[in-house]
Amino acid sequence: MIQEIINYTKYLKKKSPKIFEEGLEPSKGLHIFVKLDEDGNAINFPGKKGENWDYYDGKEMSPFLKHIIPYEQMIQRIGTNMNKVFDKKKQIVSCSPYCISFKKEKLDNPKLEGEFFNKITKLLPFYFEKAFAECFNNNNEDEIKKQKSISFKNFLIDNLSQLINIVLFNKMKKDFFVNLYLLDISFDDYELAHNNYLKKNLFNKNDYNSENIISDETFGLSDFINGLNIKKPFLEHKTASMFKGIASRIQAKDTVYLNDFNLLLKRKNKIFPTPLPVFIDEKEFSTSEEIIKIFKKDDKLTYSQILKQIFKNTPDKVLQNYYLLFFNYKYELEDFDFVSKFRYSMQQNGEYTAIKNLFEIKLNKDEFKKDYPLKNIFQFEADIVKTIFNNSLVKIKDESFSVNYFSKIKAEYVSGGEPVYQMILKYRKAFYDYIYKSKTQAIDCNMWDDIMWNSIIGDLRTDKITDKGYHSKEYSIKEKLNIWFSLYNYFTNNKNRTDMASKIPELLEKMKQVANDENAHFETTEDFAFGAGQVIRKILDKSEAGERTHALLEPFLQKTNTKQFNLAIARAFETYKHGFKFYRGDTRYPFDKILSEVMGYSTNENLKPFLPIILAGYFAKSIFSKDDTNS
Repeated sequence: MIQEIINYTKYLKKKSPKIFEEGLEPSKGLHIFVKLDEDGNAINFPGKKGENWDYYDGKEMSPFLKHIIPYEQMIQRIGTNMNKVFDKKKQIVSCSPYCISFKKEKLDNPKLEGEFFNKITKLLPFYFEKAFAECFNNNNEDEIKKQKSISFKNFLIDNLSQLINIVLFNKMKKDFFVNLYLLDISFDDYELAHNNYLKKNLFNKNDYNSENIISDETFGLSDFINGLNIKKPFLEHKTASMFKGIASRIQAKDTVYLNDFNLLLKRKNKIFPTPLPVFIDEKEFSTSEEIIKIFKKDDKLTYSQILKQIFKNTPDKVLQNYYLLFFNYKYELEDFDFVSKFRYSMQQNGEYTAIKNLFEIKLNKDEFKKDYPLKNIFQFEADIVKTIFNNSLVKIKDESFSVNYFSKIKAEYVSGGEPVYQMILKYRKAFYDYIYKSKTQAIDCNMWDDIMWNSIIGDLRTDKITDKGYHSKEYSIKEKLNIWFSLYNYFTNNKNRTDMASKIPELLEKMKQVANDENAHFETTEDFAFGAGQVIRKILDKSEAGERTHALLEPFLQKTNTKQFNLAIARAFETYKHGFKFYRGDTRYPFDKILSEVMGYSTNENLKPFLPIILAGYFAKSIFSKDDTNS
C-alpha cells in the first residue's frame, strides 16, 4: 500500500500541482524578500510594501502574499514540534538555508533594550551551519548556492534589527511571525534544499538505514503510518522478511512523497474525502482527480455522495484495483483494505430486490407506502442501514449525511437503547466492508436476523402511547419488518431459508381460511406462530391501561415451547376476557376459532426459529378487523 501512495502522490504532483497549494495561507506576520548584490548588500531595502515585503493579518491577501505561499511551504519543519529544526535553541522555526522564520515573541523582551535582536542573531551561525549540512550536496553547483546562503547569513547578522524595524513590526501581535527570504535563489532551489532536508529527517530512526550517509537511494524506516515495535512483540510483523526486527524499509527519495501525502491529508481545508481510494493502476488515477475535484467543490460531501455523482455522470464506470483508506478526525489510519472491484449496482440476475410493504404502512389516511427497488449500494446505506440502526450509525437530518463506522459512539445517543447499541458495535465494521469494499460475504443471514430482531426488540421496549392514542414505534417496527422480510434471502448462506416476502401473504390467507371454515386447521408450526401473533395483538389491544404499549409483547417472545407460550396467552386472555364475546348460535366468531387453533396446537419444536413469524402475525393486518361484534 505504501508504494501505491507514493505513486499516487507523484501523479498528483505532476498532473495537479495546484492541489498542494489549494486553500493555503501565509503565516500571519511580516514576509520580506531580501535581494543581495555581489558584495552581500541588500539592493531592495527598504523596498516597497507589496513588492519586496508585505504583512498578513489573516484578512486581506495581496498578490505578493499569494506569491509567497509556495516559498513558505519549502521552509517548513517536519511535524508540529521543534524536534527536527536546525536551531538548537528551538527559536527559529524554519528549516532552509534561504530563509529564517521566528515569532515576534521570541524578540519581544523589554529587558533586552539595545540587545533587542541579539537573541536571534546569536543563533544564526549554528542555524546556517546545520542548514548547509542538511540541505546541500557536495558538488560545485551547490557550492555556489552555499556561498549565496553565507552572504545571506552575514547580512542578517549585521542588519537584522534594521531590516525588520518597519513601523508594522511594532504593531504585530506577539504570536505573529517574521519571515525573511533570500530572493537571489529560484523556487526550484528552495524545493531542492527542502527535499534534501526532508530525506535526511523523515526516517523514524537512522539505526535502520542501509547507509551511514543518507542519499536518495538509502533505505530506512519510514515515519509514515509506522512505528518502532521492537519492545512490543505483539505488534511486530511475524510473517514478513525482517531487518533488525522491522518488516520493511523505503528509500529516502520516497519519504518526501509520503510527507506530501501526509500534509494533504492533514490540510485544514480538506483535500481528501474519507474514506480515500488509492488506485494502483495509473490508468485509474484520473478517477482520483475526479473525486478530489468533486470534493473540493463541497467538502461536506461524503464519499458515498461523491461516488453517486460519478456514477450518475458515467453509469457504466468501473472502479477497481485500489486501496481504500479510512482516517479518523485525528488523521489516524483506522482501516485499509484492497478492493478488487467496487459493486455499485445491487442488480442480481437482471433484477433489483424490492422492499415490499408487507405490513401495509400508510403514508396518510388514504395512501399506502409503495414498494421500492434497491438500485445501488449507497441507497442501501441511506435507506436500509439508516433505518435498521435507528439513524444512529448512518445519520440523515435535513440535507446532512454522516456515518460512524469507526469512531466512538455513546450508548445514550443511540435510539433504541442497549439492543441497538450492541448491534452497532458488533456489526458496523461488517456493514462498512459490505458497502465500501464490496465484500458481499461480510453480511450473512444469521447476522441479518440478529440485527433485525434486536432492533425491533429495542423498539418494543421504548414504545409509548402518544397523546392521540397511537403507538410511537408502530411505524418503525413495521418498516423494519418490511425490510427484514424483503431481504430475508438476500444475504443467505442457508439455501433452505423460507422466502418470507411470499410467506406473509400466504399466512394471512391461511388465517382467513381457518377463521371462516370449521374444517380448516393449522397444519404447520408457521401457521401456529402467525396465528398466535394475531391473537396476542387482539388480546393486548383490549387493555385499557395507560401502559398498553408493544412492550407487553416481549414476555411472550421469551417462551421457547408451546406449553409455556400458550400458558402466557391463556393468562393474558384471562386478564382481558371481559372485552370478548363468543358463539352466536352455532357459529363461532373468527377470533375464537383462531384462538382455539392456537391453544390446541402442540409441538416439540423449539419456538425460537418461529419468533419472526410471531412478530409478523402480531404486526400484520388483523383478520379480525371487520369482526365488529367481537371487538
